[in-house]
Amino acid sequence: MKSGISKAEAELELALMQAESGAMTSSDLYIWLRECGLPSEVAIRVRDLADVTRRIGCKVISIGKLIVMKLHDFIVTHKGLAIGSLLGAAVASLIASLPLLGSLLAPLGTLLGLTFVATGHQQDKHGAGGAMKLLELPQNLIEIAQAYFEVFIETLRALMVELTPVKAS
Repeated sequence: MKSGISKAEAELELALMQAESGAMTSSDLYIWLRECGLPSEVAIRVRDLADVTRRIGCKVISIGKLIVMKLHDFIVTHKGLAIGSLLGAAVASLIASLPLLGSLLAPLGTLLGLTFVATGHQQDKHGAGGAMKLLELPQNLIEIAQAYFEVFIETLRALMVELTPVKAS
């Protein structure tokens, strides 16, 4: 992860992301999502997200497409982590939604969900044959947090340069 980025580098990165996102039309995105196996309802929601634009300065930026592209890059790079995160969130939500016992079992559901996330990360790191080691868990949790925040910071860094006013010296 970079410690700092200049305004020119951020503007170039934003321009490249904007050009890349402009090359994909809404219908192309929908078709690609359906080919990936997503249900049409989910594909429509993601396509709607991709259509979100905002004016930043004097430019109109396709923020939705940038977010969808970054999510796609993250999932391609960290496939096991993404699947483990979805399974973990689903299990934790299901356990927490149980009537009467849900509030008592929610911490256990969260722990079980975190186990799915760590297992997915471990598969990304060592392949399908890598066994989960308890002593590596703290390091894995740090790496998982770094992976999530790295993609978040990478996207915001390029956008924030446009939002930050230039100080006159």
